[in-house]
Amino acid sequence: MAFRSSLARAFRSPAINIARKPNFARASMPFTPAVVFSTNHRVVPPASKPAAMAAPQSTSGSTSGSYTTAFALFEALWEAGITACFVNVGSDHPSIIEAIVKGKRERPNSWPRMITCPSEVTAISMADGYARVSGRPQAVLVHVDVGTQALGQGVHNASIGRAPVFIFAGLCPYTESGELTGSRTEYMHWLQEAPDQKAIVRQYCRYTGEVRTGLNIKQTIGRALQFANSTPKGPVYVAGAREVLAQEIQPYSLQQEQWVPIGPSALPVDAVHDISTALVHAERPLIITGYSGRDRRTPELLVALADLIPGIRVHDTGGSDMCFPFNHIASEGFRLSFDECTRDADMIFLLDCDVPWIPSRNPPPKDAKIYHVDSDPLNQQIPVSFFPAHGRWKAESFTALTQLVNHIKNDASLTKTLQDPKYAARREARAKVHEARLANIASQPRLGDEEALDAHNIGSLLKTLLPDSTTYVVEAVTAAQTLADQLQPSRPGSWINCGGTGIGWSNGAALGVKMALADLEKEGSKPNFVCQIVGDGSFMCAAPSTALWVARRYEIPILTIVLNNGGWKAPRNSTQLVYPNGLNTAATDDEINISFRPTPNYAALAEAAAGSEVGWGNTTEDTKAWMKGVRASTVGEFKKALQLANSRVIKDGKGMLLEVLM
Repeated sequence: MAFRSSLARAFRSPAINIARKPNFARASMPFTPAVVFSTNHRVVPPASKPAAMAAPQSTSGSTSGSYTTAFALFEALWEAGITACFVNVGSDHPSIIEAIVKGKRERPNSWPRMITCPSEVTAISMADGYARVSGRPQAVLVHVDVGTQALGQGVHNASIGRAPVFIFAGLCPYTESGELTGSRTEYMHWLQEAPDQKAIVRQYCRYTGEVRTGLNIKQTIGRALQFANSTPKGPVYVAGAREVLAQEIQPYSLQQEQWVPIGPSALPVDAVHDISTALVHAERPLIITGYSGRDRRTPELLVALADLIPGIRVHDTGGSDMCFPFNHIASEGFRLSFDECTRDADMIFLLDCDVPWIPSRNPPPKDAKIYHVDSDPLNQQIPVSFFPAHGRWKAESFTALTQLVNHIKNDASLTKTLQDPKYAARREARAKVHEARLANIASQPRLGDEEALDAHNIGSLLKTLLPDSTTYVVEAVTAAQTLADQLQPSRPGSWINCGGTGIGWSNGAALGVKMALADLEKEGSKPNFVCQIVGDGSFMCAAPSTALWVARRYEIPILTIVLNNGGWKAPRNSTQLVYPNGLNTAATDDEINISFRPTPNYAALAEAAAGSEVGWGNTTEDTKAWMKGVRASTVGEFKKALQLANSRVIKDGKGMLLEVLM
C-alpha cells in the first residue's frame, strides 16, 4: 500500500524520532517536526510559525493557539462524517477537554456535537442506536481502563448486532516527573494503568489501535473507521496517552475519498444460478433471515423475490431489524429461531442470519438443500456454530438479492417453469394460511376497558393508537414475539431489535435512534415517533436514570414503555427447557431469584431522573415538566396514557415514560 510504504520511509528518516517509549532527553528539547508527505496527507499551512513538539509541563497552561493531537482527533472525526460524540470524560482527558472547548468556541458549526453521558453503557448504546438508522458510526469517549470496562454489555451488543461505533479511550500517562506535557499529576495515574487496556475489548472489536504520535492521528482514525464501516460492521477501539494527546503538531487533513471502507461484494455467477434454480424448483422453499433489514432497501427486494416464486415462505429470526413485511402472504413472522416452519422445508436459503434454528428443537429435514449468503457466513466470532449448508458465500444481502431477482426474471427456463399452474395454486394456498394466521392473532387481545394488560392487548393498542410512522425500539425479551405478532411491522426500519443479548441496550439505543431520525428529518425525511418497549429487567440493567437524564438534558423526546411483570421471566423459561420436571416448576420467583418485588416505581423514577421539579402524581393530566411518568394496569388506563403520549411526545416534543403493570 502506498500509504504504508511512505509512512515507513518517513519513520526511517533521521528527522523524526518516534518510538513506543520516548527518549526523554530528546523530547524535552523543543524542535519543529518534519512533515510526512504521502498521497493522502495534506498539510494545512499554519497561521503563524510551526508549532513545536510538547515541551516539559507548559508554563502558561494555555492551549488557545495550539493545534494538538487531541484537537486533530475531533477534527478527524468531523472530516470523516461523524457528527456526534457521546462523552464520559476523566483525568486522562485534559487535552481532550481543552480541544472540545476550543472547537465549540472557534468552529461550532463544523465540530461534533458533544453529548454528556454519566454512564458509559448509555454512551455506547446511543452511538449503537444512531448507527442502526444511519448506517454510519458515531464516536464514544471514555476514560482509561475503568471507563472501557464500564462500556460493559454495550460492546457485545454493537459487535453481535453489527453496529459501527468508534470508541476512543485515554491511557495513563507514561511519564511521572513532568518530563512532558500530560505527565502524571494525580494519585489515580498509577492505579489505572492496565497491562493491556485494549485487550479488555479486543475480542469484540473489528480493530483496536493506539495513537503513539500526533503525526498520524488522522490516519489511525481513518483506518479504524474503515474497519467499522466494512462488513461485517462493528465497534472499533483506539486509545492514546495524555502525553501524545497534548503533543503539538502542524494542522493537516486527509483526502477522505481515499479512506473508504471495503465495497459491497456480490455472488459469483454459478452461485446465482444454483440458488435461483433451487428456490424455483423446490416444493416447500423457505427463506430465513435475521438482520438483512438493516439495509432499508433489502425488504423490498425480498418481497420481489417472494412475488416471483409463489408459495415461498420467509421466516424472520429477529436478529435486529424488520427484514420482511408482516402483512405479506409469504411472511412466517418473527420467532427467535424456534418455529415449526423449518421442519418441512426441502430448500432453505439463509440470508444474513446467525441462528436459523435450534438444532435440538426444530432442525430441518436432513435431505433439505441449504444455501447461505451472509456478511459473515462462518460466524467467525462464534466458536461453536455448526449449521450445515451446501454452499456459503460472503456477500451483501442487497447486492445478492438484486442478482437473484434479475436472474430469475431473465432466465427463460426458470420463467417458463414458474408459469406452471401449480405456482398459482401455491399462491392461493399461502394466502389462505396467512389470512387464518392474522385472524388468530386478532382474536387474542382482550380489549375491554377493565381488562388487565398483557403483551397481546398492549401490542394491539400500540398498533391502533400510535402513528403509522412509529419506529419501535424493542427489548421486550419474553414478550417480544407476541408484540411482533400484534404490531405486525411491515415498514422498513419500523422495528429495531438489539441483535445481541446484553440487556439494557434500548435505554440508550432508543435515544440514538431518535437523534438519527431527527437528523434525517433535517434532510427532508418525514417525522418519526420513537417508542421504546422494554422489560423491567432490561430497563433496570443499564443505568436507566442516566438515559432519562440525557433525554431531558438534550431534549430527545421518545415514549418509553416499561413492561413491569415483576422481574425476569427468561431464566425460568431457560431452566424449564433443560429440566422440564425439575424443582423449578414448583419454585417461586423468589426461590429462583428472579423477582423484583416490591417493584420500583419506574414512572416516578423517570420524573426524578429527568430533574422534574413537579411532585410525582399518577395522573394523565399534562404538566409543565419535560418528563412525565404514568402507570397503567388496565386497557382503559393504557388508552388514556397513549392519548397523552401522542400529545406530549409528538406535538410538544417532550418525553414520557409509561409503566405497564402486568
